[in-house]
Amino acid sequence: MKSDRTTQRLTLHVALALGLAMPTALVRAQAATPAELVVRSGAIYTVQGAKPWAQAFAVRNGRYIAVGSDSDMARHIGPKTQVIDLKGAMAMPGINDVHAHPLSGAYEDLFACNMAQSDDLEKVLERVAACAKRAAPGGWIVGGGWSSRLLGQIASSTSLEALDKASAGHPTVLRDETYHNRWVSSDVLQRANISAQSADPPNGSYVKDAVTGQPVGLLKEFPAFAEVQKLIPPRTADQMRQTVEAASRTLNGYGITGVQDAASSEQSLRLWSQADRSKALSLRVVASVSMLEPEQTGDRNGMALVGARGSYRTANVRPDFAKLFLDGVPPARTSSFIEPYLPDHEHGSDFRGRTTYTFAQLVEMLAVLDKQGVAAKMHATGDASLHQALDAVEAVRKRNGPKGPRHQIAHASFIADSDLPRFRKLNVTADLSPMLWFPTGLNIATAMAIGEIRAKRIFPIKSLVTAGALVAGGSDWPAGQPTANPWIGIEGMVTRKNPLGEIPGVLGPDQAVDLATAVRIYTINSAQAMGLARETGSIEPGKSADFIVLDRDVFKVPVEQIHLTQVQRTFFQGRLVHSAP
Repeated sequence: MKSDRTTQRLTLHVALALGLAMPTALVRAQAATPAELVVRSGAIYTVQGAKPWAQAFAVRNGRYIAVGSDSDMARHIGPKTQVIDLKGAMAMPGINDVHAHPLSGAYEDLFACNMAQSDDLEKVLERVAACAKRAAPGGWIVGGGWSSRLLGQIASSTSLEALDKASAGHPTVLRDETYHNRWVSSDVLQRANISAQSADPPNGSYVKDAVTGQPVGLLKEFPAFAEVQKLIPPRTADQMRQTVEAASRTLNGYGITGVQDAASSEQSLRLWSQADRSKALSLRVVASVSMLEPEQTGDRNGMALVGARGSYRTANVRPDFAKLFLDGVPPARTSSFIEPYLPDHEHGSDFRGRTTYTFAQLVEMLAVLDKQGVAAKMHATGDASLHQALDAVEAVRKRNGPKGPRHQIAHASFIADSDLPRFRKLNVTADLSPMLWFPTGLNIATAMAIGEIRAKRIFPIKSLVTAGALVAGGSDWPAGQPTANPWIGIEGMVTRKNPLGEIPGVLGPDQAVDLATAVRIYTINSAQAMGLARETGSIEPGKSADFIVLDRDVFKVPVEQIHLTQVQRTFFQGRLVHSAP
């Protein structure tokens, strides 16, 4: 008997280490003793196809051992079992956010000079002036995110003079809502040696005044502001400790128990790993190793960091992806499209954008990652760059074989009809984020660049689902939307309206999906995309007990109220990690 129990414990530890569901026989053996937790008398949405609803479940060793009715759970209740009576409240699996930048979002919430996407240029400058009054002598003003609708106004010497005045001598770096562009003060331009004589870096742009030829402080895409980022004073150890704690707290508060960090520097890998090793991490983090130039001196990136990623792996931190940027964003005309942008004085009448890599370069990079079992999260917002991504995956599947890792195309904003079925055929995930499947300021800015008719075809969610693609949902927090709140995204998928009422109208109503599909996209689909589907994403025996209790049954309230949903409690691996006040 003793040896049998030892074998069971070893099997359990191996399953946990490998992220596998417990074997059925072991589940039955574990169920023979009382559960540590029983949740009953609820409307429990399991996200299982055959049995989407249950009344109760039992948890032992942080995993579900039984799901069913209240009477089914009676045999799992012992003298020390914690019993939670939901009294009819709705529970469901924890949310998995397939695309976020949690450390950036939490840091900005705590320490940055923040502004609203609805701010006009005058309001942005007012906020900068207020931050300048609070800044320490010689301190930098760093923040965002201003709306892409302001790109045209910012691209002038007059606006730069206004920024310099508002900054009151403080070096200032402000990001837009996409994170792909920066607006910096004259002081920063001088420190970065950006002048009228500076040639644009590959895949980036120093915007200059059309008359004087002087830079106006607008830097488009990462290569253009890479040196600027290195000049910003580094974040202190105490700030980063607070940031990790705040990121976990914020995500858990929205019911998120798993997140894919969409661009992980070595510093962020180090922070996540340290948090988990000290038992301070209350969710799973799937990391996407950044291929961009590192912001911290001495940190590795690209293939060097891919090769070293194992040193940061822990039970709940899985550095299994690499992040590639294939293009930029439509409002800045840095996305790559099949059809041209609307004419303008800077790009002419037949400009279609450019991809970051040649096809051959992308195939070689992707093939190396694929061979190592590292999945790629490829940023592609234009339909031409997305087509290139699918072509590259197809070439790699032929070279390395069809059983390589499931790669992701991040955002997948615009997709040619002929490419829709290729997601399923090539085993590629459509990572749909940020929350732009409803009218937003960024969508308006996109329409200014490509026209309203094309802009309304953004995020063809229903077409992807119909084509059999794995569609996963994310927030892109703090880019795109200044919140990680998944309930805004879920409602928007169903209505294609702005849940917050900020901008009227409906964006591509034919691409709306039903609520069950939207919830699935944010739970089991994202778990599958992140490589966690055997571990989490649904409520069923053997999986980790990652679940949330809501203040309403989202299937019974008017759909326009879903974004108001509050998470009363969040459980991760069977332990309470968030409780509403």
